[in-house]
Amino acid sequence: MTVYVKEFQVPCGVLLIGSCEGNLVMSDWRGGWHCASVQKRLERYFKGPFVEGTSPVIEEAQKELAEYFEGKRRTFDLPLAFAGTDFQKSVWQALQKVGYGETVSYGELARRIGRPKAVRAVGVAVGENPFSIIVPCHRIVGADGSLTGYGGGFEAKKFLLGLESFGRAVPHRY
Repeated sequence: MTVYVKEFQVPCGVLLIGSCEGNLVMSDWRGGWHCASVQKRLERYFKGPFVEGTSPVIEEAQKELAEYFEGKRRTFDLPLAFAGTDFQKSVWQALQKVGYGETVSYGELARRIGRPKAVRAVGVAVGENPFSIIVPCHRIVGADGSLTGYGGGFEAKKFLLGLESFGRAVPHRY
């Protein structure tokens, strides 16, 4: 199965968006260890080459992401193919239920999936999320409300939370 990938510039970085057989398979920050980790997992799962190109679902993802950054979209309506364990999938599905502008802790997310003692495992699964922004792992914070790690970096996480707090694009400079 061929995975088509395309870079997409957003206000706080560059996303690598991928699709396979009509489903989105990734929306991750270009470069860095996290993107490489996601790509390796996808290569094992889909067993096909990664080819630079586009598809209707990539085009729709770009449209919906642009609307999100313009403050016109709060949820995404894209067909997602989750490549992960059953536990990871349960965490990623719970992430999709964390509302726009809301933040929750890893502990709260663990409670939401019925695994209150699995906080560290939940943290690992959040870190392996292949759908940055679309499956909103940026909304997860430390138990004390502090900002924690994010595949797109601390500044991108701050930007996304600011965007959602104000409901409009926030000026951002590097």
